[in-house]
Amino acid sequence: MKLSLVVPCYNEQKSLESFSKEIFSILDSISKDHNNTALTFECIFVNDGSKDNTIDLLLALKAMQSYSPNDKDLAVHNENIIESKQSITQDSNPYNLTMPPNNCEIKVIDFTRNFGKEAAMYAGLKESSGDCVVIMDADLQDPPLLLPQMFKKWLQDEADIIYARRINRAGEGFIRSRLSEGFYTLHNLISSVHLESGVRDFRLLDRQVVNALLSMSEYHRFSKAMFEWVGFRKIGLEYENIPRNQGSSGWSLWKLFKYSVEGFISFSTMPLRIAFILGFVMSVFSLGYGLYAIIGALCFGNVVRGWTSLVALIVFIGGMQLIILGIIGEYIARIYEQVKRRPIYIKRHDRKRLQPKDS
Repeated sequence: MKLSLVVPCYNEQKSLESFSKEIFSILDSISKDHNNTALTFECIFVNDGSKDNTIDLLLALKAMQSYSPNDKDLAVHNENIIESKQSITQDSNPYNLTMPPNNCEIKVIDFTRNFGKEAAMYAGLKESSGDCVVIMDADLQDPPLLLPQMFKKWLQDEADIIYARRINRAGEGFIRSRLSEGFYTLHNLISSVHLESGVRDFRLLDRQVVNALLSMSEYHRFSKAMFEWVGFRKIGLEYENIPRNQGSSGWSLWKLFKYSVEGFISFSTMPLRIAFILGFVMSVFSLGYGLYAIIGALCFGNVVRGWTSLVALIVFIGGMQLIILGIIGEYIARIYEQVKRRPIYIKRHDRKRLQPKDS
């Protein structure tokens, strides 16, 4: 039995030391709790074009692993070999990273540039081979202590998707918090896919769920809704929000706005219907006003007055038309990008970094 862990990373140099220490401790505890089961792990770190030294830490972490797919029994059961490997690795560890468990394989996917978190999650799911797969961030805002509970519920066949949901937004700015709540409210009004506020990407997925997600080949991915759209049995685990204390979030308000537009467009055609209704209403209003002005001029000799209001009306109608064209354009742009069939991400092949020669 294998549990896969997918960890998207973007500028996580300051977080990886704490993350490796905590997550590997959790994996060790899971192994001890299930010592009668042939349980192995794989941790798939996806470097999403980080601009700091994230990739160096990930490669160092990979070099520290004692897991070998062809020799895993020896690595797991021989305590002397384990201790010697650990002492050697820690002495040559310049980043103070924690050594992975001996039944854990480390994989590193290095993107050629920043393709976004959605692409990183997709790459990790595609690379995974576990019977179940866990997605979590490296910033420790997702509490790793929930992982054993998720795994236990999956083993007991209580659900196919076990997700984490924060019950508050402590430490988050007021404006950002209100905008997030507004997004969920508006999305649920216009889309048939219901999104629950506070649900994170941190979740455990059964293999059949992973296969279903990978079968969805759209270029623009909105995983929050995709997790709901595929169905399956779900259970949520609630927790108090944990403010980020290391590094900084890569999600600016502008990026969150673009991501919310992605959610509206990807799983709803309601914006197009709203555009049609607005266009129809404005057409009827314009026709009625035009008839009123013509009848007034011919029958009653009324001179058309109010150039200011007329100009304001023209500007308003023109603005609404541009908004409607923009909505239509968003859908057309996604069709255009989909039919080009470009890859969702591009990764670098494994390469040996040249070490300076001793002079």
